[in-house]
Amino acid sequence: MIENQLSTAGLIRRMVSFMYEILLLTALLLIAEGVFQGVFQIVSGLSVTQLSDYPWLGALNFVWLLVVTLLYFGWCWMRGGQTLAMKTWRTRLLMQDGSSLTRKAVLIRFTVASVCYGSLLPVYLLARKQAEYQPLLWVSLALFVLPLLWALFDRDKQFIHDRLAQTRMVFFPKEVLSKHAKPESD
Repeated sequence: MIENQLSTAGLIRRMVSFMYEILLLTALLLIAEGVFQGVFQIVSGLSVTQLSDYPWLGALNFVWLLVVTLLYFGWCWMRGGQTLAMKTWRTRLLMQDGSSLTRKAVLIRFTVASVCYGSLLPVYLLARKQAEYQPLLWVSLALFVLPLLWALFDRDKQFIHDRLAQTRMVFFPKEVLSKHAKPESD
């Protein structure tokens, strides 16, 4: 199996892919938020500005965006182990043994990555306006850099979410991709 012979994707490649992923995810979440707001207005007859009057709607909105994010990553990782950013940077997610990701691995990887990466922007926005959130901002920043620090000291240079999910991100050189993608001849 060719996947077992592939090398681990380098940290710089993974970080650049991560930054590209943020751009793609932002676009996806803006569309999902538009859908949520549109449905909210149609169903309730209230304006978008009245959303803050109902705290449970804010929680529902958060859950909606989290589910959309999980569906995006889960679908991409289960169907070939790649998101669009990973395809661009020729990386792929595999289980440690080289097989395709399992649902359990997807959930573990997504959950740990969400804990590490998901809180920084909202907490930053709160801490800018309200000083009592400053300590929480430092915790969020520490969680955000934890995967990178983990990878620097991990024996296989894996992020913490990959280590816990028993996955690895591999690099597919162009030569491997061209051989791998060629159709079988009759």
